[in-house]
Amino acid sequence: MKHIKGTLAGLTAAITLSAGTAVYADTVLNTYTWRPQDEALWTYINDNNLIDGVTVRLDTTTEDFESKLRVDMQSNRPDLFFAKAGAPWLSSWMDADVIAPISDYDVDLDMFGAAAITGSTGSDGVVYSVPVGMELQAILYNRAALEQHGISEPQTLAELEAAFATLEENGIVPMHVGARAGWWVNQVFNEVLIAGFAGDDWTRDVITGDACFTDDAYVDALRAVERWRDNGWLNPNPLADDYGAMRTDVALGTSAMMIDGIWSAGPASPMFDIEPDLELGIMPIPEGRAYGFPDFGLAANPNSNKQDAIEKVLQFVITEEFAQLYAEHVGLPAANYDLNVDDERIATAARLIAENNVAANPFFSYELNADEPSYAQLVADEVARLVAGRADAESTAQAIQNGLNGWGYVGADHCS
Repeated sequence: MKHIKGTLAGLTAAITLSAGTAVYADTVLNTYTWRPQDEALWTYINDNNLIDGVTVRLDTTTEDFESKLRVDMQSNRPDLFFAKAGAPWLSSWMDADVIAPISDYDVDLDMFGAAAITGSTGSDGVVYSVPVGMELQAILYNRAALEQHGISEPQTLAELEAAFATLEENGIVPMHVGARAGWWVNQVFNEVLIAGFAGDDWTRDVITGDACFTDDAYVDALRAVERWRDNGWLNPNPLADDYGAMRTDVALGTSAMMIDGIWSAGPASPMFDIEPDLELGIMPIPEGRAYGFPDFGLAANPNSNKQDAIEKVLQFVITEEFAQLYAEHVGLPAANYDLNVDDERIATAARLIAENNVAANPFFSYELNADEPSYAQLVADEVARLVAGRADAESTAQAIQNGLNGWGYVGADHCS
């Protein structure tokens, strides 16, 4: 291990009782997060002493997490922190030298898939966090809405569009799009389309600049959306509907499907407040790849004086024991193991991620988001225009490409 600074200071202190018995206190690692849903997990780990000699104390900030982290880093706090996925988020902490490469610790990342590692990798190609949880974004469908009209889960694109036609004929919106929510358009809707239509080679190559947004691999995904729109298979006014409206209509069964994350199918989802008996199915775009992505990673402050304890925590997080606990307490698949769990939602997500996940995630890439207008900004604007009927597939792809070319991104010369 490269970090030796402060090792002595990080040793547990002995407290001598009046009876002469020595009791050793755990090293407490202050750990910053924006995720209250993880508190029960870490309470369980601490209460059961699963990391010998170490207590992980979560400090949860649900609003303006980055500001708190930035201010407290000036006084060498915290010891550990939850890191959002993607090189654009990691870059500011790398520049400030307040996030340690995971290679500084004795931690084996070989069991993690490419998508998980990509989310933890900085613009310099170095891994800066241990991937913890994975999310799956896919088509979520109201089972009752399909079953009422004799529709089973589509296995091909042709079957999906036949289901759309049947639903539309019976007064149900086949696919609800909440295009008013720009974050949903670029992070959820567009990325699931890419996984479903463009496949592995294009998603890898577009990040390196060897493929273009005007290639058929991407334009075909947009053509599908254009076809769904023109056939009346989307809600009438996508730009008027936000994320909440989309989920409400699918919960009520007035819309049958949406593209969303499996968090909406979890027990804490407000969709079940709307319809307690709701049953949601989960599937990728038929014949395409699934879109699993790293939700977050655990990162270390290189300026902490508790480096040995930090290494113990990072080593525990990569174990199968932790993965099982994460699935049980947080309700999501861990990043490194395909687990056998009773929860059908978690099991389905874990299986799809393990067996059929797309190889790369353009949304999280530094190369496409290093300047403005970023890929994320362009997609939010241009794909929303497409679903609203204000552009076609080809002009949408060209607008995204032109926006990236304008600041000389990695593929500008190849894709001009």
